[in-house]
Amino acid sequence: MGIFYRWRFFAAAICCAGTLPACVASTPTSGTSAPVAEDANQATVGTGGGIIESDATVASKADAGSGGADGEPTTGPVFNPDIGSSCAITGACPEGLSCIGGASKDSAQVYCTVQCAADQDCPERFACTKQGVNPDKTDKKLCTRRDFCSPCANDAQCGPGGRCIAMGTDKFCSRSCNLGHFECPRYAECLEVAEGGAACVHNSGSCLGDGSLCAACGATDNCATKDGGAGGMCLTYNHTKEQFCSAPCEAGDVCLKGYGCVGIGASKSKQCVPSDKTAPKCVPKLNKHIEEGDILDDFAMVGFLDTDGDGSLLATTTGNEEPRIIKLSEYADLGFKVVLLNVAAGWCGPCKQETTTFKSLLAKYPDLGIYQVLYDGTQQGSMPTLQLAKDWIKSFKGQGAVGVDPDRNVAPINVAGSTPLNLVIDAKTRKVLKKVNGLPATGVGGIIAPFMK
Repeated sequence: MGIFYRWRFFAAAICCAGTLPACVASTPTSGTSAPVAEDANQATVGTGGGIIESDATVASKADAGSGGADGEPTTGPVFNPDIGSSCAITGACPEGLSCIGGASKDSAQVYCTVQCAADQDCPERFACTKQGVNPDKTDKKLCTRRDFCSPCANDAQCGPGGRCIAMGTDKFCSRSCNLGHFECPRYAECLEVAEGGAACVHNSGSCLGDGSLCAACGATDNCATKDGGAGGMCLTYNHTKEQFCSAPCEAGDVCLKGYGCVGIGASKSKQCVPSDKTAPKCVPKLNKHIEEGDILDDFAMVGFLDTDGDGSLLATTTGNEEPRIIKLSEYADLGFKVVLLNVAAGWCGPCKQETTTFKSLLAKYPDLGIYQVLYDGTQQGSMPTLQLAKDWIKSFKGQGAVGVDPDRNVAPINVAGSTPLNLVIDAKTRKVLKKVNGLPATGVGGIIAPFMK
């Protein structure tokens, strides 16, 4: 039976102020399950005839970065050492700090931070930024981690392995890359740069445009020119994580051809956003897929790992497995030869069927690691939680590692839109050895066997 695609757009949670209590989840959509592959990414549903509606979320510079405390300089200002420390799973920070950076506490991206007035109030790798529209209507700013496309003055501000390079007339954070490999965000290219070597460069040539409709942006304040208007927003396209400006409109207004006036976020602010056919203007690399031979960037999720190798993700010989951040790169250090990266969803029937076979695969191949990411809840568009991961493990005998991705950061990996997605990866290099959209005709064992000799 061939793979059946049922397109739909999904929305990540919207974090209006950057702090977790202010996050509002998207409204689930319903639909029947496809017989072989169930789509993870798109559909022509919603008002406005397929307009990117639930898929465009208000951008915040806090919505990026990974957990972990950042080092402090030995001289100069002394900052709170808890800035940048992970608040995943509990969502808790020391008194006076806020947990930001993700859709929920079950995000691997969330970290603790403090209020600020200027960049000087933050550690070097952080910038003082306004967090969209705060629930209390204030202009509160927080120290947010500099990520790809954050303004910068030097490499140190961009974190370990980061580079500060010129894009357009300004300098932004980037990172080194290898020409010809899939190592950059989907809205960037690996190019030779004036600073020497190769680095990821935004497709628009700069991370910050002129504020016009569909121009690149980093925050809503960047979208306030004639076209963008004072009420424009910086939106994020969830499949690529690319940020672009919308333009304000009122209900009934006619936007430019190919755009529709729809409500965005919890406030339902009316914005002109592109229709499906116009989307490539805002996301020019929309159809760029990860293919066999590409090198995957590292990935992190919150979930459960069989740390003692007893075959159980929820129990150990001394008690219970504790949830934690699990990185794909850990598998190289654990001594595995090959990793099966499996993208699944709580509502996906074939994913459940596939999961029940993992135990026998691990018994047959000691050098195989399994890394299963649940990007969606039991209803399409609902947020995955740690409780979902627990229930999944109990019901379908999850093995290896099972975790959740409430931010849908796995979307750029699964741009083809098929669930399940199976990637056989070299554990050491993260090179994609085999890619199968949907349930493999031979079963997962059939695609893994050639690489386990």
